[in-house]
Amino acid sequence: MALQSGWFRCALMLSVSWHAVGAPQEAEPWTEARIVERFLEQSPQARELRARVGLAEAEARARTVYPNPSASYSREGAGYNEFFEVSQVLPVNGRLRYLRDAGSAAVAVSEAGKEAALWTLRNELRVAFQRMVAAQERVRVLEGEAGELERLLQVLRVREQEGEGSRYDRLRAEREAFELRTDVTAASSQVAAARARLTAFLPEGTRIGSVLGELAVGVEIPGTPALKQRALGTRADYRVELRNLARYQIEEQAARRLRVPEPQISAGIKRADVTSGKGPDPFANTVHTGLVFSLTVPLPVFNSGRYEVARYLAEQEQARSRAAVLERQMSAEIEGAREVLEIRMGALKTYRDRLETAGPELGRITRVAYDEGEAGILDLLDSLRVNRAANLRLLDLQVAAKEALIELERAVGEELAGTGGRP
Repeated sequence: MALQSGWFRCALMLSVSWHAVGAPQEAEPWTEARIVERFLEQSPQARELRARVGLAEAEARARTVYPNPSASYSREGAGYNEFFEVSQVLPVNGRLRYLRDAGSAAVAVSEAGKEAALWTLRNELRVAFQRMVAAQERVRVLEGEAGELERLLQVLRVREQEGEGSRYDRLRAEREAFELRTDVTAASSQVAAARARLTAFLPEGTRIGSVLGELAVGVEIPGTPALKQRALGTRADYRVELRNLARYQIEEQAARRLRVPEPQISAGIKRADVTSGKGPDPFANTVHTGLVFSLTVPLPVFNSGRYEVARYLAEQEQARSRAAVLERQMSAEIEGAREVLEIRMGALKTYRDRLETAGPELGRITRVAYDEGEAGILDLLDSLRVNRAANLRLLDLQVAAKEALIELERAVGEELAGTGGRP
């Protein structure tokens, strides 16, 4: 019997601590703020999104570079004629100015797109963090139940040795402890799985031993109209469409400037044989050098920018339509997410209140009845099982309410607690 007791305690300790010692990890718990900061600063996803903005800036600068000058040399064989010329297109129609503004708008679009993508990833990261918090809390609840059951087993073993208890009670309690030990192991595996999902958001080499977070929803939720109004100013994906609209309007103006031709000037030196008209041989040729200047003006007959103008007018209409669709979608998302949050918070409050009043009293009554011989071991174990299931159900309701809050904040575009929600 002593051997079985020692084996049980050893197996219980190993199963409970498996998730904490499975690999070398940091001892200090990670908070949500610390994980989010590491994600925004060092994660490959954040670096890739920042590179997109850099690419947009480079493309915008490339469109506004002045045309290169050209140099030419030619020589005619019939007689002696050499030309050295330098040509340059003069950007006098003002199109470059519009292209610079359009480039700045394109960079703003890319920046807003980066914020939208980071906000989505950030909320996925927060959900993964809260699920790891919940998994750790599940292990803690089961550990507490396992400790209580171990203390009960010690009492039952003493009673059996003294002849005051039955062997059946001890065996039935040990069977219950075995089932609970299996639940602890399964909960530990959930912690490991949650840790893996969380680590996937962070830079390579980041080790997370445990996390420290709060599952309670401690924020007052504003009304739906106020949330919708906030979303119009904070949602980065909505700003993308508005900035796209501004960009296409500037691009349209730049395209209209194609109707104004940009002249090309050329200047250089010409060397040629010229009849001297002097001296003993007036018909002899002498080499003279002179200046050459020319002006070329392209005629916008076939390409006057009308097709580009039509394209950007269509782009503007498309951006307006996307913004209108997104606005209606935001409204529906906020209204639905807020309703879900209210339902889950109401269910959580009701369940917690009932649990605080009825839960402890039921456990005390069952324990007293068992000690006085009015209830059997099955009644006592059932009471412990019901209490354990109630605590786990409360935990599930807390997680559901927290995830509903994160979904509402995703729809609004910022954290509702006022802690600097946008990346």
